[in-house]
Amino acid sequence: MKYLILFISLCFCFEAYPSIESDSGIFGQPYKEILNETQKWADQNPGIVHLIDYGKSVEGRPLRMVLVMKEMALPKRPAFLMSGSTHGNEFLNIETTLPVKLLETQNSEGNVKNFIESGGVLVFVPILNPDGYDHRKRDNAHGVDLNRDWSVPEADFEGFSQPETKALASQLEKLTQTPYNLNFQVTVDYHCCIGALLYPWAYTSQKLPEPDLSHHIQLAKEAKKLLSIDYGTTGDILGYYPMGTTKDYYYSKYHSLTYTYEGRFRAEDKYLESHVKWWDVMIGDYLNRSELLTSLLKMSHLLIATGKNSFNSN
Repeated sequence: MKYLILFISLCFCFEAYPSIESDSGIFGQPYKEILNETQKWADQNPGIVHLIDYGKSVEGRPLRMVLVMKEMALPKRPAFLMSGSTHGNEFLNIETTLPVKLLETQNSEGNVKNFIESGGVLVFVPILNPDGYDHRKRDNAHGVDLNRDWSVPEADFEGFSQPETKALASQLEKLTQTPYNLNFQVTVDYHCCIGALLYPWAYTSQKLPEPDLSHHIQLAKEAKKLLSIDYGTTGDILGYYPMGTTKDYYYSKYHSLTYTYEGRFRAEDKYLESHVKWWDVMIGDYLNRSELLTSLLKMSHLLIATGKNSFNSN
Protein backbone atom coordinates (compact mmCIF):
# COMPACT_ATOMS: atom_id res chain seq x y z
CA MET A 1 0.00 0.00 0.00
CA LYS A 2 2.78 2.41 0.90
CA TYR A 3 4.40 1.82 -2.51
CA LEU A 4 1.13 2.65 -4.23
CA ILE A 5 0.91 5.90 -2.25
CA LEU A 6 4.53 6.70 -3.16
CA PHE A 7 3.82 6.04 -6.84
CA ILE A 8 0.75 8.30 -6.82
CA SER A 9 2.73 11.02 -5.04
CA LEU A 10 5.44 10.86 -7.66
CA CYS A 11 2.84 11.19 -10.41
CA PHE A 12 1.49 14.33 -8.77
CA CYS A 13 5.02 15.69 -8.46
CA PHE A 14 5.69 15.19 -12.16
CA GLU A 15 2.37 16.85 -12.96
CA ALA A 16 3.08 19.81 -10.68
CA TYR A 17 6.72 20.17 -11.74
CA PRO A 18 6.97 19.57 -15.50
CA SER A 19 10.26 18.71 -17.14
CA ILE A 20 12.70 21.59 -17.02
CA GLU A 21 13.72 20.72 -20.57
CA SER A 22 10.20 21.10 -21.97
CA ASP A 23 8.16 23.46 -19.82
CA SER A 24 8.96 26.86 -18.32
CA GLY A 25 6.72 26.40 -15.29
CA ILE A 26 5.45 29.95 -15.90
CA PHE A 27 1.81 30.33 -16.87
CA GLY A 28 0.53 33.39 -18.69
CA GLN A 29 -2.97 34.69 -19.25
CA PRO A 30 -5.13 33.21 -22.05
CA TYR A 31 -4.06 34.24 -25.54
CA LYS A 32 -7.31 36.17 -26.04
CA GLU A 33 -6.36 38.39 -23.11
CA ILE A 34 -2.88 38.97 -24.57
CA LEU A 35 -4.53 40.17 -27.78
CA ASN A 36 -6.60 42.57 -25.67
CA GLU A 37 -3.43 43.79 -23.95
CA THR A 38 -1.73 44.55 -27.26
CA GLN A 39 -4.80 46.54 -28.30
CA LYS A 40 -4.38 48.59 -25.12
CA TRP A 41 -0.74 49.27 -26.06
CA ALA A 42 -1.94 50.67 -29.38
CA ASP A 43 -4.75 52.71 -27.79
CA GLN A 44 -2.39 54.21 -25.22
CA ASN A 45 0.37 54.97 -27.73
CA PRO A 46 -1.38 56.27 -30.87
CA GLY A 47 0.93 56.87 -33.81
CA ILE A 48 3.67 54.78 -32.17
CA VAL A 49 2.23 51.29 -31.68
CA HIS A 50 0.85 49.54 -34.76
CA LEU A 51 -0.84 46.13 -34.74
CA ILE A 52 -0.65 43.70 -37.66
CA ASP A 53 -2.69 40.50 -37.78
CA TYR A 54 -0.69 38.58 -40.37
CA GLY A 55 -2.53 35.25 -40.49
CA LYS A 56 -4.27 32.57 -38.47
CA SER A 57 -3.03 29.55 -36.54
CA VAL A 58 -4.10 25.99 -37.30
CA GLU A 59 -7.06 26.40 -34.94
CA GLY A 60 -7.97 29.84 -36.27
CA ARG A 61 -6.40 32.10 -33.63
CA PRO A 62 -5.16 35.42 -35.04
CA LEU A 63 -1.38 35.71 -35.43
CA ARG A 64 -0.39 39.18 -34.26
CA MET A 65 2.73 41.31 -34.31
CA VAL A 66 3.29 44.71 -32.75
CA LEU A 67 5.37 47.44 -34.39
CA VAL A 68 6.76 50.33 -32.36
CA MET A 69 7.70 53.06 -34.82
CA LYS A 70 7.09 56.61 -35.93
CA GLU A 71 5.63 57.27 -39.34
CA MET A 72 8.39 58.52 -41.63
CA ALA A 73 9.58 57.80 -45.14
CA LEU A 74 13.09 56.35 -45.16
CA PRO A 75 14.81 54.14 -47.76
CA LYS A 76 15.92 51.79 -44.96
CA ARG A 77 14.74 51.53 -41.37
CA PRO A 78 16.75 49.53 -38.82
CA ALA A 79 14.62 47.01 -36.94
CA PHE A 80 14.93 44.77 -33.88
CA LEU A 81 12.72 41.69 -33.68
CA MET A 82 11.59 39.83 -30.56
CA SER A 83 9.46 36.67 -30.65
CA GLY A 84 8.30 34.26 -27.98
CA SER A 85 6.40 31.04 -27.33
CA THR A 86 7.56 29.40 -30.52
CA HIS A 87 7.24 26.42 -28.22
CA GLY A 88 3.84 26.94 -26.64
CA ASN A 89 4.80 25.70 -23.18
CA GLU A 90 7.95 27.85 -22.89
CA PHE A 91 6.34 31.19 -22.05
CA LEU A 92 8.65 33.22 -19.79
CA ASN A 93 6.48 36.22 -18.91
CA ILE A 94 9.16 38.27 -20.68
CA GLU A 95 7.53 38.26 -24.11
CA THR A 96 4.55 40.37 -22.97
CA THR A 97 6.26 42.52 -20.34
CA LEU A 98 9.44 43.48 -22.20
CA PRO A 99 7.51 45.38 -24.93
CA VAL A 100 5.72 47.40 -22.23
CA LYS A 101 9.00 48.28 -20.51
CA LEU A 102 10.64 49.29 -23.80
CA LEU A 103 7.59 51.40 -24.62
CA GLU A 104 8.07 53.18 -21.31
CA THR A 105 11.76 53.81 -21.94
CA GLN A 106 11.09 55.27 -25.40
CA ASN A 107 9.26 58.11 -23.63
CA SER A 108 12.44 59.16 -21.78
CA GLU A 109 15.91 60.10 -22.94
CA GLY A 110 18.04 57.11 -23.86
CA ASN A 111 18.96 54.62 -26.55
CA VAL A 112 15.43 53.34 -27.20
CA LYS A 113 14.02 56.87 -27.61
CA ASN A 114 16.91 57.88 -29.87
CA PHE A 115 16.43 54.71 -31.93
CA ILE A 116 12.70 55.32 -32.46
CA GLU A 117 13.16 59.06 -33.08
CA SER A 118 15.77 58.38 -35.77
CA GLY A 119 13.47 55.97 -37.63
CA GLY A 120 14.20 52.68 -35.89
CA VAL A 121 11.49 50.04 -35.45
CA LEU A 122 10.85 47.47 -32.72
CA VAL A 123 8.91 44.40 -33.90
CA PHE A 124 7.30 42.14 -31.30
CA VAL A 125 5.67 38.75 -31.86
CA PRO A 126 4.81 37.91 -28.24
CA ILE A 127 3.17 34.55 -28.97
CA LEU A 128 4.34 32.89 -32.19
CA ASN A 129 2.48 29.63 -31.47
CA PRO A 130 -0.91 30.62 -29.94
CA ASP A 131 -2.49 27.15 -30.23
CA GLY A 132 0.41 25.53 -28.40
CA TYR A 133 0.39 28.39 -25.90
CA ASP A 134 -3.29 28.05 -25.02
CA HIS A 135 -3.06 24.23 -24.83
CA ARG A 136 0.23 24.37 -22.90
CA LYS A 137 1.98 22.22 -25.50
CA ARG A 138 5.36 22.54 -27.17
CA ASP A 139 4.14 21.93 -30.73
CA ASN A 140 1.41 23.58 -32.76
CA ALA A 141 -2.03 22.01 -33.26
CA HIS A 142 -0.65 19.79 -36.04
CA GLY A 143 1.90 18.38 -33.60
CA VAL A 144 4.79 20.10 -35.38
CA ASP A 145 7.75 21.72 -33.62
CA LEU A 146 7.74 25.23 -35.08
CA ASN A 147 11.41 25.74 -34.22
CA ARG A 148 12.23 23.03 -36.75
CA ASP A 149 10.13 24.55 -39.55
CA TRP A 150 12.25 27.43 -40.91
CA SER A 151 14.05 27.19 -44.23
CA VAL A 152 17.86 27.13 -44.12
CA PRO A 153 19.28 27.17 -47.67
CA GLU A 154 22.84 26.56 -46.42
CA ALA A 155 21.66 23.21 -45.08
CA ASP A 156 19.46 22.53 -48.12
CA PHE A 157 16.52 22.45 -45.72
CA GLU A 158 13.05 23.63 -46.72
CA GLY A 159 10.63 24.58 -43.96
CA PHE A 160 7.38 26.55 -43.73
CA SER A 161 5.09 23.55 -43.72
CA GLN A 162 2.94 25.18 -41.04
CA PRO A 163 0.67 28.26 -41.21
CA GLU A 164 2.32 29.93 -38.21
CA THR A 165 5.87 29.90 -39.60
CA LYS A 166 4.82 30.47 -43.21
CA ALA A 167 2.68 33.51 -42.34
CA LEU A 168 5.33 35.09 -40.13
CA ALA A 169 8.11 34.64 -42.68
CA SER A 170 5.87 36.15 -45.37
CA GLN A 171 4.96 39.13 -43.19
CA LEU A 172 8.57 39.82 -42.23
CA GLU A 173 9.50 39.77 -45.92
CA LYS A 174 6.73 42.32 -46.59
CA LEU A 175 8.14 44.54 -43.84
CA THR A 176 11.44 44.78 -45.72
CA GLN A 177 9.59 46.29 -48.67
CA THR A 178 7.80 49.60 -49.27
CA PRO A 179 6.30 51.32 -47.30
CA TYR A 180 8.09 49.85 -44.24
CA ASN A 181 11.58 49.25 -45.67
CA LEU A 182 12.79 47.44 -42.55
CA ASN A 183 16.38 46.25 -42.27
CA PHE A 184 16.60 43.68 -39.47
CA GLN A 185 19.62 44.24 -37.23
CA VAL A 186 18.97 41.92 -34.27
CA THR A 187 16.47 39.12 -33.64
CA VAL A 188 15.85 37.36 -30.32
CA ASP A 189 13.55 34.34 -29.99
CA TYR A 190 12.69 33.57 -26.34
CA HIS A 191 12.61 29.92 -25.19
CA CYS A 192 13.14 27.84 -22.06
CA CYS A 193 14.83 26.31 -20.04
CA ILE A 194 18.59 25.94 -20.42
CA GLY A 195 19.64 29.31 -19.03
CA ALA A 196 21.84 30.24 -22.00
CA LEU A 197 22.07 32.47 -25.05
CA LEU A 198 22.51 30.65 -28.36
CA TYR A 199 23.66 32.08 -31.69
CA PRO A 200 24.13 30.49 -35.18
CA TRP A 201 24.79 28.09 -36.55
CA ALA A 202 22.45 25.59 -34.93
CA TYR A 203 22.47 22.95 -37.68
CA THR A 204 26.26 22.54 -37.93
CA SER A 205 29.47 22.87 -35.95
CA GLN A 206 30.78 25.27 -38.60
CA LYS A 207 31.52 28.69 -37.11
CA LEU A 208 30.18 31.98 -38.42
CA PRO A 209 32.54 34.08 -40.53
CA GLU A 210 34.21 37.15 -39.09
CA PRO A 211 33.32 39.81 -38.12
CA ASP A 212 29.86 38.28 -37.58
CA LEU A 213 31.08 35.75 -35.01
CA SER A 214 32.87 38.37 -32.91
CA HIS A 215 29.90 40.71 -33.01
CA HIS A 216 27.54 37.94 -31.86
CA ILE A 217 29.92 37.11 -29.02
CA GLN A 218 30.27 40.77 -28.06
CA LEU A 219 26.55 41.17 -27.40
CA ALA A 220 26.41 37.70 -25.82
CA LYS A 221 29.05 38.79 -23.31
CA GLU A 222 26.83 41.73 -22.39
CA ALA A 223 23.97 39.30 -21.81
CA LYS A 224 26.20 37.15 -19.60
CA LYS A 225 27.21 40.21 -17.59
CA LEU A 226 23.64 41.40 -17.08
CA LEU A 227 21.76 38.10 -16.91
CA SER A 228 24.38 35.67 -15.56
CA ILE A 229 23.94 33.14 -18.36
CA ASP A 230 26.30 31.16 -20.55
CA TYR A 231 26.49 31.62 -24.32
CA GLY A 232 27.53 29.72 -27.43
CA THR A 233 26.08 27.78 -30.35
CA THR A 234 23.49 25.05 -29.87
CA GLY A 235 26.22 22.50 -30.44
CA ASP A 236 28.49 24.18 -27.88
CA ILE A 237 25.84 24.34 -25.17
CA LEU A 238 23.51 21.42 -25.87
CA GLY A 239 25.68 19.05 -27.87
CA TYR A 240 23.30 18.52 -30.80
CA TYR A 241 22.55 20.24 -34.12
CA PRO A 242 18.86 20.98 -34.78
CA MET A 243 17.66 21.82 -38.27
CA GLY A 244 15.20 24.58 -39.18
CA THR A 245 15.56 26.99 -36.24
CA THR A 246 14.55 30.64 -36.20
CA LYS A 247 18.08 31.87 -35.60
CA ASP A 248 19.54 30.01 -38.56
CA TYR A 249 16.77 31.31 -40.80
CA TYR A 250 17.08 34.94 -39.66
CA TYR A 251 20.86 34.91 -40.03
CA SER A 252 20.65 33.29 -43.46
CA LYS A 253 17.80 35.49 -44.72
CA TYR A 254 18.59 38.88 -43.17
CA HIS A 255 22.23 38.55 -42.10
CA SER A 256 21.18 39.97 -38.74
CA LEU A 257 22.61 39.26 -35.33
CA THR A 258 20.34 36.42 -34.23
CA TYR A 259 19.85 34.72 -30.88
CA THR A 260 17.76 32.13 -29.15
CA TYR A 261 17.43 33.12 -25.51
CA GLU A 262 16.93 30.04 -23.31
CA GLY A 263 15.40 31.27 -20.05
CA ARG A 264 15.45 29.63 -16.63
CA PHE A 265 12.76 27.33 -15.23
CA ARG A 266 10.19 29.30 -13.21
CA ALA A 267 12.60 32.19 -12.77
CA GLU A 268 13.25 34.21 -15.94
CA ASP A 269 10.56 36.82 -15.30
CA LYS A 270 12.49 37.86 -12.19
CA TYR A 271 15.19 39.16 -14.56
CA LEU A 272 12.91 41.50 -16.52
CA GLU A 273 14.86 44.66 -15.71
CA SER A 274 18.09 42.98 -16.81
CA HIS A 275 16.46 42.05 -20.11
CA VAL A 276 15.45 45.70 -20.60
CA LYS A 277 19.08 46.73 -19.95
CA TRP A 278 20.39 44.13 -22.40
CA TRP A 279 18.05 45.41 -25.12
CA ASP A 280 19.17 48.95 -24.33
CA VAL A 281 22.80 47.83 -24.75
CA MET A 282 22.06 46.14 -28.09
CA ILE A 283 20.22 49.19 -29.40
CA GLY A 284 23.03 51.43 -28.15
CA ASP A 285 25.55 49.23 -29.96
CA TYR A 286 23.60 49.70 -33.19
CA LEU A 287 23.37 53.47 -32.70
CA ASN A 288 27.12 53.73 -32.04
CA ARG A 289 27.97 51.69 -35.13
CA SER A 290 25.51 53.70 -37.21
CA GLU A 291 27.01 56.97 -35.97
CA LEU A 292 30.53 55.74 -36.77
CA LEU A 293 29.47 54.67 -40.27
CA THR A 294 27.79 58.05 -40.86
CA SER A 295 30.95 59.86 -39.73
CA LEU A 296 33.11 57.75 -42.04
CA LEU A 297 30.79 58.39 -44.99
CA LYS A 298 30.81 62.13 -44.31
CA MET A 299 34.61 62.08 -44.14
CA SER A 300 34.78 60.10 -47.39
CA HIS A 301 32.45 62.55 -49.15
CA LEU A 302 34.50 65.48 -47.85
CA LEU A 303 37.74 63.97 -49.15
CA ILE A 304 36.17 63.35 -52.56
CA ALA A 305 34.76 66.88 -52.67
CA THR A 306 38.17 68.40 -51.90
CA GLY A 307 39.98 66.16 -54.38
CA LYS A 308 41.68 64.10 -51.68
CA ASN A 309 41.47 60.47 -50.70
CA SER A 310 43.17 58.15 -48.27
CA PHE A 311 45.56 56.87 -50.99
CA ASN A 312 46.67 60.24 -52.30
CA SER A 313 46.39 63.17 -49.91
CA ASN A 314 49.41 65.21 -51.05
